[in-house]
Amino acid sequence: MKGKGVALACSAGSLWALSGIMCQLLFEQYGVSPEWLASVRLLVSGILLTSFHLTQKQRVRKKFTPKDLIGLLLFSLVGMLGVQYTYFKAIQYSGAAIATILQFTGPIFIFLFLVFNREKKINLLEVFLLLVTFGGVFLIVTEGQLQSLNISQMGFVMGILSALTLAFYTVQPRSLLVRYGEMRIAGLGMLIAGIVFQPIQPLWRPGFQLDAFSLFLVISIIIFGTALPFLFQLSSLRFIEASLAGVLTVVEPILATILSVLLFHSHFAPVQLMGFLLVIGSVILLTRLSNKPVT
Repeated sequence: MKGKGVALACSAGSLWALSGIMCQLLFEQYGVSPEWLASVRLLVSGILLTSFHLTQKQRVRKKFTPKDLIGLLLFSLVGMLGVQYTYFKAIQYSGAAIATILQFTGPIFIFLFLVFNREKKINLLEVFLLLVTFGGVFLIVTEGQLQSLNISQMGFVMGILSALTLAFYTVQPRSLLVRYGEMRIAGLGMLIAGIVFQPIQPLWRPGFQLDAFSLFLVISIIIFGTALPFLFQLSSLRFIEASLAGVLTVVEPILATILSVLLFHSHFAPVQLMGFLLVIGSVILLTRLSNKPVT
């Protein structure tokens, strides 16, 4: 059964990687705005996940308290909307591979929060891994040259904001997830964020040529890039521990990088590829260490 959990977690990471590539195709070939894509992805995915939750016989029926409603709104607008929008903007400015690897540093900020919140003690190995991670990011964005930034400045900023909002998205709703369940909170979070974003970028104003291929990409991003990988990731937790499921998401930045090279002919200098390896390796090790009980 562990093999099934591993397969589900890897499938989730692969689908998220494909989603990033499809987003880049929409941005480059059709001029789709990240605002519209975030709007449609959040709203429709929220409807799908909430509807799926309502069909479950074992669903949580507990009513939200006023305090939890405020927490849900924060999760929806800062966490769910924040991570989707900044990730799309990072893809628009720097491509799927760079955006994905920058967002992959999110566990670093989760780790730092747990340390500052006194939920975890830090040791020298973890300090070393933090430094290695930031060193890897430095190699990616500068190619080792202090005086230059070899990716879009806005892409870098949005990528780091994506990692920060991912950390918020992960840490902030912990008590809500325990009380009301992952499916309910994620579905409502997407739905609320999508509804709130409609006055800013209405679903019915795409602003680009909606042909058969672009419609296929949009539907694929919603179903195969959002709803299904989320369900796969949740389902994997029935068979493997959360720490292993988190580590297996390493498939996402690796596959996104390979597909970027194949489909968009992206070029990464050897020093940047070294940076990718440093970030991926150190985040995996830090994630594993973070999930060990504190003695």
